[in-house]
Amino acid sequence: MSSDIRKTGLFLVGARGAIATTVLHGLEGLRSGMAPIGLLTERPEFGGLAFAPVSAMRVCGWDVTGDSHRAAADLARVGVLPHDLVELCGEMRDRFERRVAPGVADPRDADLLDNGSRERLALPLAEAVEALRADIRDWMKEEPFHRAVVIYLATAERAAKLPEGWQDPDADPFALLAAAPADLSRSLLYGLAAVAEGLPFINFTPAVGAAAPALAGYARRQGVPVLGNDGKTGETLLKTVLAPMFRDRALNVMAWEGYNMLGNKDGAALADPERKAGKLVNKDAVLGGILRQPTMHTGVSIDFVPSLHDWKTAWDFIHFQGFLGARMSMQFTWQGSDSALAAPLVIDLARIALLALERGNAGPLLPAAAFFKAPLGLDEHDFHRQMDLLRGWLAAGS
Repeated sequence: MSSDIRKTGLFLVGARGAIATTVLHGLEGLRSGMAPIGLLTERPEFGGLAFAPVSAMRVCGWDVTGDSHRAAADLARVGVLPHDLVELCGEMRDRFERRVAPGVADPRDADLLDNGSRERLALPLAEAVEALRADIRDWMKEEPFHRAVVIYLATAERAAKLPEGWQDPDADPFALLAAAPADLSRSLLYGLAAVAEGLPFINFTPAVGAAAPALAGYARRQGVPVLGNDGKTGETLLKTVLAPMFRDRALNVMAWEGYNMLGNKDGAALADPERKAGKLVNKDAVLGGILRQPTMHTGVSIDFVPSLHDWKTAWDFIHFQGFLGARMSMQFTWQGSDSALAAPLVIDLARIALLALERGNAGPLLPAAAFFKAPLGLDEHDFHRQMDLLRGWLAAGS
């Protein structure tokens, strides 16, 4: 690991959410000597790479409402965060709260916002981006941070068509803001602010982010890497691991049906059909990309179950044919904490993005595909092949 201890900023969108709160406390736990379980970048095979040290990472960010103390208490109550860690980090959360900046929300969520975010909602889009850029500059100066990355962890956005002009990789995204609708994807605003300030942008959500060619093209011209979309943590991860087995054994998958239950705020948001649409598309598309069997039936559903809190459960049924048409089936149940699965990926992605910036990578970073359901610029969903791509890229610069 690099001996460079200059501070690294993780600027999180949705800074008081469950994933961000787990990242915040996870970094403190790692600094105190807790095992780095779930961190790919801490595996011995990557020990010679100059990743930004976890010990030097500090969290800032934006949110539109909430309180990190309550978020931490809720996660401790349901067994995601250790109680003693939450108790020991009270002063750290006080400092963190003083540095959370007002977020830029969807106008349709105006009734849910705190006062600062409500004021920002009134800004024209170009001014909102400038406000986000000012936040970044302030954080970089105040800490000060040697390097930083912006990570989009906001609640799943409502499905919307990308406005005309954003499909052009040569377009000036700042010029496009003038004619953009007021409900333009907030992932574009945060992504634009990050890239304009020279910071890598990671979209961990189903929002469009740098899948918009105008933002991806701008990132290439600015020499900044962008990573995404939609973090792959649970059921979809298992699909991308198991589906290659059926393909490589020449078994005919006739049907693959998945059912998901989730209980946290993201689960509540996904109860909205407009917010759920993008998530379902990404979760279902991976199978077609791997198996490429045109007659195969696939389906995915998600239900909000409040009593599950941060825990999620997925049940999958796979119906397939073997030799001479013999029909067989496989079922699995996946249960896990949404935030505990996602938080180490956020840290890994931050380290990979910053390494990519140092190496001069710009635009969509294809080797990061293994972390996402809808990887930017790459039509390869086989997890094993994705990991080969990542290992090759890491090794090439070591």
